Amino acid sequence: MPVAEFPVALEALIARQAISEAITTVQRGIDRGDLTLLKSAWHDDAQVAYGFFNGAATELCEVLAGGPEQPDSITMHRPANVWIKVDGDRAVSESYVFVFSPGDGVQSLIGGRYLDRHERRNGQWRLSHRTYVMDWNINQPATGTGIAGFVSPFRRGVKSMSDPGARLLAQWGVEENSGLSDGGKVQISADLAARAEAALAKAEIHDLICAQARAVDRGDTSLLRSLWAPGATVDVGDFYTGDVAGFCDLMLETARQLRRMSHTVSNEWIQVDGDTAVAESYVIAITTAVTDEGDQDTLTGGRYIDRYQRLNGAWKCSHRTFVADWIIEQPSTDQRDQPGTMYESLSTRGELYPDDPIYSFWDR
Repeated sequence: MPVAEFPVALEALIARQAISEAITTVQRGIDRGDLTLLKSAWHDDAQVAYGFFNGAATELCEVLAGGPEQPDSITMHRPANVWIKVDGDRAVSESYVFVFSPGDGVQSLIGGRYLDRHERRNGQWRLSHRTYVMDWNINQPATGTGIAGFVSPFRRGVKSMSDPGARLLAQWGVEENSGLSDGGKVQISADLAARAEAALAKAEIHDLICAQARAVDRGDTSLLRSLWAPGATVDVGDFYTGDVAGFCDLMLETARQLRRMSHTVSNEWIQVDGDTAVAESYVIAITTAVTDEGDQDTLTGGRYIDRYQRLNGAWKCSHRTFVADWIIEQPSTDQRDQPGTMYESLSTRGELYPDDPIYSFWDR
């Protein structure tokens, strides 16, 4: 990359980091019940569309932060696949979210996506709009921490500022700040330019990992085929090993046969060496299949081991190996169509290409 292009590229990279931090701040604010932290991630006039609540983000913050301390109502909102597209002082993002939510004798896992709009005002990136899309849910009788009197050998999370993690951050004197200053001009040395180029390459490869998940989950033929280098190969063991064309055909047919499919990717480690790179990322795949005994959920935890190469200035995947670490299979407990459940009002649902809401949102 010519040195003259670095200021613009670095500005976009810094913006992406600030936007990612704002998304994280929302999740942390919800899970700790910290209203001040939660509101800090939104512009004052921000709006949301959740289904059960559509309106001002400030009002939703009051609902999500909750009331008095309720240790047994701990939630966890885990964002992943955070894909951000910056355009000047505006940006859009798609992020998968994996939620743990307890109920009356039930523990629920909920998978969805945030379709967010962001704006930089007075040098600070904050959310200006969020649409929530529900993709799947699993609801099982409470076990472990869901059982009254459960004694944990670990420090237990709490939905309040008495949470062990929140107390430790306070003890360390950490001040929450989701904003970002424009700062001043920076002299770009040859060493800084080299490190910046590697960081930008990692950001592009991260986007490729997100794009692969979206393409497979949405059954998006054109997107999936666009992500690979010529001659790319895939190794998924007995499920599929061979050229990428056959893999694309198989995954797109799989998406059409399954009721639901979602791949949440995190824990990315990327090593760049000139125009080549390798990466390892952790993935949890959730699928729902139709069987003679009824719908069946499968949760698969594993890792992608990838190779990438830069061709004509663009990064492409040249090889992917999937390593499965664990699998859970169980009858589906999805309650999206059951009247009176919390899912009934989550009216925006995940679909296949081109009907999924990401397409009108992302390209608009």
